[in-house]
Amino acid sequence: MLKLFLATTIISSSFVSAHSIDTRVTPGFDNNIVKRSAITPLLAQFAAHPNVEMTRLGTSFLGQPIDALTIGKGPLKVMMWSQMHGDENTATAALMDFLDFITLPENANWLQNWQDKLTLKIIPMINPDGAQLQTRYNAQDIDLNRDAKALRTQEGQILMAAAKRFKPDFGFNLHDQNAYYGAGSQAKTATISVLAPAYNDARDINHSRGNAMKLIAQLSQMITQEIPGHLAKYNDSYSYRSFGDTFSEMGISTILIEAGAYPNDPHRQIARRVNRMLYVEMIDTLVSGSWQQQELATYQAIPFNKSDAWVDLLIDDIKVNTEHGSYHIDISINNKGRLAHINELGDISSIRQGFTQLDASQLTYESGKRFHINEPLTLTEQSYKAILKQGYSCFTGDLSSITNHSNWPMYPCNKQKPSPQRGAAAHFLLKDNNTVAYAVIGSKLISL
Repeated sequence: MLKLFLATTIISSSFVSAHSIDTRVTPGFDNNIVKRSAITPLLAQFAAHPNVEMTRLGTSFLGQPIDALTIGKGPLKVMMWSQMHGDENTATAALMDFLDFITLPENANWLQNWQDKLTLKIIPMINPDGAQLQTRYNAQDIDLNRDAKALRTQEGQILMAAAKRFKPDFGFNLHDQNAYYGAGSQAKTATISVLAPAYNDARDINHSRGNAMKLIAQLSQMITQEIPGHLAKYNDSYSYRSFGDTFSEMGISTILIEAGAYPNDPHRQIARRVNRMLYVEMIDTLVSGSWQQQELATYQAIPFNKSDAWVDLLIDDIKVNTEHGSYHIDISINNKGRLAHINELGDISSIRQGFTQLDASQLTYESGKRFHINEPLTLTEQSYKAILKQGYSCFTGDLSSITNHSNWPMYPCNKQKPSPQRGAAAHFLLKDNNTVAYAVIGSKLISL
């Protein structure tokens, strides 16, 4: 009994529960926009730790630095990279949390335990130019994740060179996915999606891809415990030009982590929390070797992403009156671009859910009147509501004289038909008898 107790004590003291990082939040990253200037002082802070080495890998097309931080000197090698797409910010914020956690004095014993067993290389922003513009692409308007073969971008060359020098056993390819994916048929958002990328068209499973699947299977247990029903699997079709698939071809056990949406969490802080937790879990399970006991079937049982399972705003069963008669439809709106448009009409609620959703079966659609601007106007939420209550939904005249202090967009009046049209600007009213009950302005549902 004494020997068993001592052994258990020794083993348990070597590891840190992923839950000990769940509340460890680095300030300044709660709006899901991360630029190089935001991480520069943090990288310098982390590099000052005696167990962290920072290396300048090169610079972006516009001359911004691309750095890597290396922790540990063990034989098992793990490389992580984020923000290949500049507007996919969640993992970079999670990596700042993770690096802060690694360098905390109270975690020194944990770090000491694994630094001789594992070497971790983190590239926290491979596309700083895209991050600065908050665009998917780099400064040359090229998708870096379609440049793994031709290597025509400086950033792609830097990432490939880093992988060839470091020769990782495992690679973590960290991305964000669009908000509208569901987790299989469960009708929940796909907050975390995972994938062991294919290395050929046949999607064969060799030793390295099988290891990626086993490690994902191990990590999936923690993810499912934290956000039940919100874990999905990304499409595993082979993508010849992509880095994940190319690294898989090179024998690197590559793991794609896609951070997605969660209800009432517009800045993806839930996905950020789960990401930083799984980074800790990843280290502990690799060091312990427990991932090797997992079955491929556990990975294969993770449901695939279901595309377009969610919309930003869903108006369910609204009545539309026309000169040819009345009918009921659903209206969906997705907030893509500067001003949202009507995305779909018809039967929508039977297969999709809305982050904001309204049963409008007792309400009637009205396109709204035009509010003409003939003098400077300052819009607050209160004054905007007053205009909407009077039956206006858009503005004409000199729109440059409007100062908008509300949280709602303004739409210029274009040709608007009396009935909703797919692709039309999303500004209309919902009436209860003759009273305006709601206004839809973009993807915002405003109760009046």
